[in-house]
Amino acid sequence: MNKKNKLKAATFFCSLFLILGFMLAAYFHFTSVLVNTADDFLQSVESKAANAQSIYLSDDFKRHITESSFSKYISATELNSYVSAQWSSRSIKGNRGSLLGVITTKYRVLPATISLVKEDAQWKIYSLQIRTEQSQQNEDIRELPDQQTQLLLAKEALSTFVTSVQQKSMQPLFNSAAAIWQKNITINKLDAAFERFYSEDITLLSQINNQQPVFEHVAKLDDEGFMLMAGFYTLEAQKLSFEQRYIYEGLGWKLVGLDVRLGQ
Repeated sequence: MNKKNKLKAATFFCSLFLILGFMLAAYFHFTSVLVNTADDFLQSVESKAANAQSIYLSDDFKRHITESSFSKYISATELNSYVSAQWSSRSIKGNRGSLLGVITTKYRVLPATISLVKEDAQWKIYSLQIRTEQSQQNEDIRELPDQQTQLLLAKEALSTFVTSVQQKSMQPLFNSAAAIWQKNITINKLDAAFERFYSEDITLLSQINNQQPVFEHVAKLDDEGFMLMAGFYTLEAQKLSFEQRYIYEGLGWKLVGLDVRLGQ
């Protein structure tokens, strides 16, 4: 390579590094609002600020918790002993954001995922996932709940569904759903979707309360973080099939979609 070509190559790589450096700086600046919100929240929790919930938590988050349950969670996860946080991954997509990393307390380092949502031009915390099991080393905790929790979620959703059918109103199911689903559905629409079950033998449907569901395939997370589960119950000579969709909202998994079918 002659001197002229070497100079061109050097100029090209310098320009490339400058562009990459600019893009990286822009990325960190763009997502710094997420980090600032999360860090300010954690510091306010550690200092026992009385307004931590009202200032930093989203409306959907607050809808599912009480002051007592929130305090218990803070103690259980040792966030009241917060020291610092390091975020290895940060992203913004529309009005939603996510932080993935570790939180250091006075006692240990905890893998954490914090989801955020934009409300009234302000970033608020939509959900907290913090792993306290010391055996876990992987900081990525955006994963499925264990098998027992999946069974409990499936049974709880179908039990609430049967209660709604018994009352001939989907009010109980609506009340148990994620806030994000409640914003996009009405009780009347749910009634219309499941009205065909109102004429079914409630004694038959109630059999699910004494059974364990059978999952048709392994639960999975889609690209948007929704958990998908499908399975069935055998009710005498009939099969009650279901598909359920969940999102991690606040401090736990909440239902955002349900399909139920009864057939041979």
